[in-house]
Amino acid sequence: MIKTFLKILLIFVCMSFQLVFANPIRVNDITFDSSDSVIFIGTSNTINGEVQVKKGVLSNPDRIFLDIQNAVLTRKQGSFEIKNGKLSNVRISQFSNDPYVVRVVMTCTAKLHPQNVKVLSLGGNIIVKLENYKPTQDYLTPVYREEKTSAYDYFEKVRVSEEIFQPSMTQIVLMPAMPPSVKTPMTSQLQPAVPQNEPVRINQPLKESKLLSRFFVSNAYTKQNALLVAGTGIVNLEKVFYLSNPTRVVFDIPNSVSAAAVRNKTFALSPTETAKIGQFSATKTRIVITSPEAKKYQAIYSNDLQNILIARSDKLQGVKLYSNTSKVLTVTNKSTKEYKNNVNKLTFDFSEPIVHSIKRTDNALEFKLYNATTNSLNMIAEKVKSNGLTNATVKQNGTTGIEITIPIQESSTIDCLENLNATRLVLTVKNPVTQTQQQQTTQKHVDKKVVVIDPGHGGSDPGATRANDQEKKLTIDIAHRVVKKLKDHGAVVYITRDDDTFVSLADRVDFSNNKNPDLFVSIHINACEQESVHGVETHYYKDDSLDLAKYVHKSIMASSTQPNRGVFKSRFYVIRHTTAPAILLELGFISNEAEREMLKDAHYQEKVAESITEGIINYLNNTGKK
Repeated sequence: MIKTFLKILLIFVCMSFQLVFANPIRVNDITFDSSDSVIFIGTSNTINGEVQVKKGVLSNPDRIFLDIQNAVLTRKQGSFEIKNGKLSNVRISQFSNDPYVVRVVMTCTAKLHPQNVKVLSLGGNIIVKLENYKPTQDYLTPVYREEKTSAYDYFEKVRVSEEIFQPSMTQIVLMPAMPPSVKTPMTSQLQPAVPQNEPVRINQPLKESKLLSRFFVSNAYTKQNALLVAGTGIVNLEKVFYLSNPTRVVFDIPNSVSAAAVRNKTFALSPTETAKIGQFSATKTRIVITSPEAKKYQAIYSNDLQNILIARSDKLQGVKLYSNTSKVLTVTNKSTKEYKNNVNKLTFDFSEPIVHSIKRTDNALEFKLYNATTNSLNMIAEKVKSNGLTNATVKQNGTTGIEITIPIQESSTIDCLENLNATRLVLTVKNPVTQTQQQQTTQKHVDKKVVVIDPGHGGSDPGATRANDQEKKLTIDIAHRVVKKLKDHGAVVYITRDDDTFVSLADRVDFSNNKNPDLFVSIHINACEQESVHGVETHYYKDDSLDLAKYVHKSIMASSTQPNRGVFKSRFYVIRHTTAPAILLELGFISNEAEREMLKDAHYQEKVAESITEGIINYLNNTGKK
């Protein structure tokens, strides 16, 4: 009887084992967060159990590899060059068919021990986290943003390159090998795996930067007449706005995805108030509170940025998202003048993670620190009220902690950043300068400055063309507008071609160098065989041109809805050979129909010319030659 039972048990175990490995994990995507410290490996499966991964190292160069067991790659293999992070390259391939193994190879910018690479599963994602690459104290992430969000904040800098995979035979396995799996036939929907050790050349076009969700809304429930929204990642909010008939307040979480169980769900906050969560777009979660007292609602961030509490200000007593008390250690208030703005950057350092809320009206910003104490309220008030914020108020509230109110203009913008352990908050307030201040600033930093504007192509060289549209026509139209705006600000401006004539690259350089300008800006329009590719790029070559590139690029992206393709060090002739700080702008793709039509629009040309001008003025104001 016992023998029979053992046989049955053995058969059951074997069948269970076979079932576990009968359906391989189907890997269909790979993405990266903006800090490049987390890799998301997407699957078409719902992963309920533990993901079996072998970890090891490869040499020449030093790399970390992850072998995902019982996994089949259903996307194209790829090599990803990371442009702005701690990872310099990530490769993914089908390493083996017997057993099924998907290999991820990471080339890092510094030594990384495999023990510090953590792997976990969440829903349909395998998440790889580089533990020793935790952001430093100074690494900040947005938690509240009113300014137009630049794609630069959320788009990964990833390009698919042509690479040859050559699996190394040198492997150091740090996890015990799995028991032999039961091989199952590939299903028809799976791509054939790559035979082991067979080199594969990847030949696919440039991959567009991919928008990645940084916050996943996993749950929501009511708590003492408030809505508590919980998730994973880093939560941040855009500027709230109000709607009427009925009266509502809207909280948008950008770059977020909500779970199906939460989506389109309505919560009763009171007999007359409701909250609803929906997926407003593929990358934005929207929370709508319907209430006669909609303007009283505000959002409170938890100290781990995993939760937000949305509640009426008069209903917050006793509602806590924290258990600690945090002391305000230091406060600094740095004041600068940027073009068209007086800027105050308030930096708060705390002893423990802080819980806070930000709310604004047309004429005031209310900044509340819910679990904060201080040895000197006067010290905080003195720092906050310096550098032009003299009408600000700071008070201690037994329920709230510390409340700071800063008068602002209706057209002011607010930006709040927080480090990941919530011990530092950086609050930026931008108040537009008065007309008199603007004239004084512009006159001081732009008057008599020499600028050379270079409209690309011309004459027999049309540049990039599509349909009946030519790059040379678009560049000179925009260039003329930039020239006029700079001259209006008192600058001395030269243009390398004033009409539809051909000017060689060497002649453009000689022309500029003879003028001995403070800076040189070349204006171009991009093109690509793939019509879907679009966005703005800024190129520089010399190190002394990087600041100019950053200022102008930032200014363009602040007023543009186009994707931010980034700032690149490039070898274009005109920016290599000019003596002044020099940049080359690619203001969009003529090959993209929507972007081409936009570039032809006079209103858009005026807007982009204004943003280029603002970037130049910001550069001259802050880092340019005086």
